[in-house]
Amino acid sequence: MRKVALACAAVLAGCGSDLGTGARTLTPAEVQGVYRICTLRFTPVQTALPAVDLLARVIDPAPAPPAQGASLTLSGAAPQFELVYTHRGDNALRQVRGDMEFGTGSVFLYLTSQSPTIVQQEALLPPDHLDLVFHASPRRLTAGDEVSGYYVRTSDYTRAAGISGEGLQDRILGHVTAAFQVDGCG
Repeated sequence: MRKVALACAAVLAGCGSDLGTGARTLTPAEVQGVYRICTLRFTPVQTALPAVDLLARVIDPAPAPPAQGASLTLSGAAPQFELVYTHRGDNALRQVRGDMEFGTGSVFLYLTSQSPTIVQQEALLPPDHLDLVFHASPRRLTAGDEVSGYYVRTSDYTRAAGISGEGLQDRILGHVTAAFQVDGCG
């Protein structure tokens, strides 16, 4: 899937930034900034299972000083980002870095990390990428039901949801809902 996206991006890059309809792709300079994590939720496709508010169960959005609050930083110089948060279970700082690609109104984050399993096991974020819609005013990035579904391990989901895994399959299909904002949540 990523290879297809990269191939499409390469073809579009060769066409210039105007896609023929007057639309143009976003640039790192347009989306750059430090975004506060306002909403981050994993919702299983199976409606009998509860959604998990990751800011309440997994990520501490505002840990006690000197710990750093949860944030998503998009570079203005290079197509790269960094997600930083404090894990509620052990108060340890987590850092996930990756690459960005740009669409006409979207930013695509490709998650990589020195410990990539942290992303899946603790945050229940998509294992490969996160598609975010960019809003210029106020500066926000959002993801909703339109994001492709992905699987997480049942043990990771049930731990975060605080429920029993009895009778559930080995993996849970769901999607992430997210909102990130530059000037704080409101």
